[in-house]
Amino acid sequence: MNIIIVGAGPAGMVTAIKAKNKNNRVILIEKNDRIGKKLLATGNGRCNYTNLNLSCKNYSNGDFVKETLEEFNNEDLINFFKVLGLESTTDGNRVYPITLKANTVLNMLMYWLDKKNVEIMTSTEVKSFHKVRDEFVVETNNGDFKCDKLVCAFGANSMPSSGSDGTAFKILREHGHSITELFPALTQLKLDSKYLKHLSGVKVIGEVKLLRGEEVIDRRRGDLLFTNYGISGPPILDLSVNARKNDIIEVPLINNIDKNIKDMLYSRFYMFQDFSLEYFLMGLVDKKFIHYIVDNLDLDKNLAISSLNIKDFDKIVNLLLSSRFVVTGNTGFKNSQVTRGGVSLNEVNSSDYSSKKVKDLYIIGEALDIDGDCGGYNLHFAIACGYRLGLKFSI
Repeated sequence: MNIIIVGAGPAGMVTAIKAKNKNNRVILIEKNDRIGKKLLATGNGRCNYTNLNLSCKNYSNGDFVKETLEEFNNEDLINFFKVLGLESTTDGNRVYPITLKANTVLNMLMYWLDKKNVEIMTSTEVKSFHKVRDEFVVETNNGDFKCDKLVCAFGANSMPSSGSDGTAFKILREHGHSITELFPALTQLKLDSKYLKHLSGVKVIGEVKLLRGEEVIDRRRGDLLFTNYGISGPPILDLSVNARKNDIIEVPLINNIDKNIKDMLYSRFYMFQDFSLEYFLMGLVDKKFIHYIVDNLDLDKNLAISSLNIKDFDKIVNLLLSSRFVVTGNTGFKNSQVTRGGVSLNEVNSSDYSSKKVKDLYIIGEALDIDGDCGGYNLHFAIACGYRLGLKFSI
């Protein structure tokens, strides 16, 4: 069997490794000058490839993903890499290579691609394909290639510098596939605030809410990071795909607030009447938040707590527990880790990712209308697709 895989990301590489045997010729086509470029950026360069809390609930289209996760769960992925020679470690629920380096994962995959004699064509871009009887003819800038099975593992629109620029979707449209609307997912948010430059670099741990009017659209918890353009951090990445211009981001300024937080704050108000407002706040929040609070409320940081009336303190408490910022946009596909949208799932079989439009055509990974939360879920799905499909070809 002759198999061509378009896209040498994690899904494509794993498909090639599992599919290659003495009866199969496998060609891996990559339009970049090297393979695995996007893989190197995952997990901030540490390659978070699965999660101990793996669940269908972590994906935009969990029903489609269910069969994949049942057949290839997080333990299966950890063991797959172990068999390849790579050990893992964890940070919370996130699973990484034990070296904490994405290039270790890429090097191990490249070793096995070479060991199995997978043919790799870099700097090769697929322009189109057509069928002659039961055989695909794949047209590229480096000539035509023929195969019995064609796998589309080309990614979507996110991180176009890595090669995932969405241009391959046009080819699938030409063969009857529909592409759902595409949005950046797992990306940072831009905010409208004069305080951003001052707050840049400040971190806080807590729950962030996304509001449209007073309706809570989404809420997430974790590490939040203010930047000179807005806000970032895993919770922001997770809810970013649902954020629209003029939505509100509500965040705490105090780390790890709990149900007793208001009692504590009002107790401090009466206990520390002789403190200045600045010193009072210094024991609660990052020092950079103090300027934001006093300037926002037009208060003097040197003012004694005893000089504040309870209404002024109520306003301080409100900012400490639920500061609000207006969303102006996101940082786009350029900085997004994945894409919301892709090939319509109604046109692909969840059992083996085969196209319902074109016989012997398969579509896997981020090219599908599936995206997951931040935390290794997207990489897990990509690798799981590759493993299951490659195994099908090798039997």
